[in-house]
Amino acid sequence: MRHFVVILLASVLSLHAWSQTKLTAEQQKQFIEKIDKAAQTMTSMQCDFTQTKSMKLLSKEMQSKGVMYFKQPDKLRWQYTAPYDYTFVMNGEKVTMKSAKSTQNINVQGNKMFRQITKIILNSITGGGLKSASDFQVEVYQSDNSYFAKLYPKKKELKQIYSVIEIYFNQALTMVSGVKMMEKTGDVTSVKLLNVKYNQPVNESTFAVR
Repeated sequence: MRHFVVILLASVLSLHAWSQTKLTAEQQKQFIEKIDKAAQTMTSMQCDFTQTKSMKLLSKEMQSKGVMYFKQPDKLRWQYTAPYDYTFVMNGEKVTMKSAKSTQNINVQGNKMFRQITKIILNSITGGGLKSASDFQVEVYQSDNSYFAKLYPKKKELKQIYSVIEIYFNQALTMVSGVKMMEKTGDVTSVKLLNVKYNQPVNESTFAVR
C-alpha cells in the first residue's frame, strides 16, 4: 500500500532546476499568501496525467498514465488507465483502493499514518502544504521564470519515508503544476498534468466509495 501511495502523492510535473535562488523571508511570505488566495478560489479540478517513477535499484523508468478528479474540500479520484487499471478514491474520511483483482476500503480517521498521507495528497494538489508549519519546514525558490517549494517533513511518520517533497507552480502562481517526491530509499516519482480544467462541474458519483 505504501508503494502505491508514494506513486500517488508524487503527482504532477518534474522540473529540473539548473539555477535556484532562494526567496527571502518576506518574499516567501508574499508567495505563500498568493498561492493560498488562488487555492481558495478553486472548487474543483480535473485532468489527464502521465507519470514516471525512477527506482534506485532499477535502470529502467516505469511510466503510466491516467485521469484525476478533485473537489473541495476532500474528494479525490486518482485513476490509472495504462499500463494497468488502479483507482484510488478519497471521500472525506473514507478511502477505496481498487484493482482488477481486489478492493480495499480504509477509514482514514482510524489510521494515523494514512491520515497524514491523505492530508499531503490534498495539500499537494491545492498548495495548502505551504502553510502547514507543523508538518513541514518550507523553503521557496525561483528557477528562471518558475517557482517551487521544498517541503522537509517534520513528523516522525513522514520523515521515515520521505527526504523532501518539492511542489512546483505555474508562472502565474495560480495553480500547482507539479510535485516531486524523493524517498529515503533514493526512489523518485514525478507526474505531469495535462488538459487541466478548473471549477468545472464534477458528478458526485465520481467519488463514490464502494
